[in-house]
Amino acid sequence: MRFSIPATAESQVRQLVAATNARASLHHLSPYDLDVSAPFLADYRDIDGHPIGQRPTVTVTISGDIPRHQGWTVIARLDHDAEGETITSLFPGLPEEDAQAARQHRAIENFCHGCAVARHRTATYLARHENGQMKQLGTTCVEPYTGLPIKGLEALWRFGTLKDSDWDGDEGGIPADLRIPVAEVLRVTAAIVKLEGRFYSRSEQWKDTLPTADGVEAYFFDRKATPEWKGAIDGEPDARTTAAAVRAWAIEGHGSLSDYRHKVGQLAKGETVNPRHLPTLVSAIAGWYRDQEKEATERAAQNSKPQGTVGERITTTATVTTVIELEGRTYGYHTQRRRLVKFQDPSGNVFVWFSSAADVPGNGDEVELTGTVKDHSIYGETAQTVLTRCRVAAREPVAA
Repeated sequence: MRFSIPATAESQVRQLVAATNARASLHHLSPYDLDVSAPFLADYRDIDGHPIGQRPTVTVTISGDIPRHQGWTVIARLDHDAEGETITSLFPGLPEEDAQAARQHRAIENFCHGCAVARHRTATYLARHENGQMKQLGTTCVEPYTGLPIKGLEALWRFGTLKDSDWDGDEGGIPADLRIPVAEVLRVTAAIVKLEGRFYSRSEQWKDTLPTADGVEAYFFDRKATPEWKGAIDGEPDARTTAAAVRAWAIEGHGSLSDYRHKVGQLAKGETVNPRHLPTLVSAIAGWYRDQEKEATERAAQNSKPQGTVGERITTTATVTTVIELEGRTYGYHTQRRRLVKFQDPSGNVFVWFSSAADVPGNGDEVELTGTVKDHSIYGETAQTVLTRCRVAAREPVAA
């Protein structure tokens, strides 16, 4: 017998085989050998048969001799239910010739060829001689007519249940050792972000929008996810290219001093990921987009030029690119909060505001900026216009 089981069930199978062999040896039956392969990843399918990930798996091989005495072999158990149906269970590991004979045999309910007594029986056994003779025997007649101990055979029958056992128990849900391909996680993430227009973190649940990580988990694990929604994700043409770029970016961060970059890089380096780490891996796309925007901003800043003259009041539309918390100024018992806010207009010109205002716009906000030119400076190789006494208003959306 050869079949595959979750790697987590290996020790349980070893215990069952050892216990079964011990029981069989009491009845002078030969023990069976057990061989277990090295773990490998195999597809794990949901209740509808769709592969949703992989899990560590081992191949179990049980080998030995089929119990035989004076040419007789017990090849099947016939279970008779109250409605007159008979269910045939083959002895585990039967040669195909014996298995075919058992399938073709026409059972006689409540009958035993040994004692020829017709009475109610819940189970009988089918014995076959090497000359082709077949006998249907009751439990107490098996050993007298075949020389094979029924209790030992019943112990060995347990091997037949191993292949189809539910090794995860009745808890349901996702197996703890399930692994999801990293490339697939990032592909689904990229597609969802493209369809939604942006990445949504779990801290934004108050916006009544499904966080991106929850959407990815729903794609893999939610049986209620509609085929149309999953089809739209699978049909996103640029998702694989974006996913490959995100993965390369994440791997570059492996070994970084940043704990987050290092952890994301570690996850991206693997071929598969545990479902509990999906939110961290999914968030890599947000970091990748931030870096893409930062690089674009830096490229645009190379064209930055000083704007206005010192003392002039100017107004421009701009996007917030940086907000840095500075050391506060203390006056008596009061500490004044200070922040460095950088803006960039559509032409790439950079504006700097050292703000002590209670509220400042956040990164990525598009605003209408009005301020007085205080100075022109160079930071690195970028020309900056330093503003003071600024007024910032949210930019009104342009009508379509």
